[in-house]
Amino acid sequence: MTVHPVALGPEFDLLPDDTEETLVGTSLHQGAITALYTSLTLCGPRRGLPWFVGNQIKVVVQRRDNKAPYMPYPDILVHPTITNASRTSLVLAADGPPALVIEVASLATARENDINLLSPTGKPAVYEAIGVGEYLVFDPTGDIIGTQVWARRAGPGGFVPWEPEADGRWVSTALGIAFEPRGVLLRVYDQDGRLVPITEELADLVDDRDRRLADRDRLLAEQERQLAERDRRLAALEEELRQLRGQ
Repeated sequence: MTVHPVALGPEFDLLPDDTEETLVGTSLHQGAITALYTSLTLCGPRRGLPWFVGNQIKVVVQRRDNKAPYMPYPDILVHPTITNASRTSLVLAADGPPALVIEVASLATARENDINLLSPTGKPAVYEAIGVGEYLVFDPTGDIIGTQVWARRAGPGGFVPWEPEADGRWVSTALGIAFEPRGVLLRVYDQDGRLVPITEELADLVDDRDRRLADRDRLLAEQERQLAERDRRLAALEEELRQLRGQ
């Protein structure tokens, strides 16, 4: 078994674990998390890829000197190799770091934790320290952090700004997908560059398919009725011919 010997030093001793109060957000916050989770699952596990997509799942990070581990609960994380089997936590020492972490901004945590580059109690410093490759903070309205997307990725000397491409999408080099804010959601583009549908859109696709199937069934039923009517008329004509021949 591969061991990932990362342990946080004393500079992170004041870093608090996430709590229920810091995790539970508004319906807008939770809706953005749900949409991301669904889309990322369609990009990974539903394609047969060994991704683990976590939705506010515990990450256990060792500290030095046998101190109690640090345990954040990222809103979204993607680990590309440990499969999407059911689990209650990701243990850094055994599993290794996730390739991508996304936090959805909330008033309770955004400026002090999620985008705080100056303090070891900020999420950027700890995610950088444990080897997260890409870190993105999404603010559905842009009112909390002043922009909808704030992102960093691993560089030669640590985290560097993760900038959008010319088309306005943040491309994940680790996963081969891309992100773009649309309205109050962070939408996902799959490995083929296609916009991944969210639950409501999937429901609309299912409804549209059901309507088309119902229309097809009605058309087939009408065609069958017309064929049956034709057969009835042919049978009547054949009977008339038999009667005429018998006279």
